[in-house]
Amino acid sequence: MAKLWFRNSKGQERFLTECETLQEVNIEIDKFIADANDRYPNKRAFKRYYTRMWQEDGRWKFDVGSYTEFFYWDSDKSYEEMSKENDANN
Repeated sequence: MAKLWFRNSKGQERFLTECETLQEVNIEIDKFIADANDRYPNKRAFKRYYTRMWQEDGRWKFDVGSYTEFFYWDSDKSYEEMSKENDANN
C-alpha cells in the first residue's frame, strides 16, 4: 500500500492514509475535502472541479483546484497500470 499525503500552503505535509488504487485515492481526497469543509463552516466551502495529476520526485502529485495545496501519493504505479485498474472498475 502506498501512502497518501496532504501538503498545505506552508509546505507542511501530513500523512492521511494508505491507498492501493487510484480510485481509493480519489475517495480519500473527497473525504478530506468534506471533512475540511465541515470543520470550518464559516469559510467558503472548497469544491473540487477538476483533478490534474503528474509524477514529481518519484510520486504522484494531485492538483484539485488549490493554487497552494496538493495531495501526494507514494505509489510507483505507472499511468498505464492505473488506467487498466480504472477500466476494470467501470
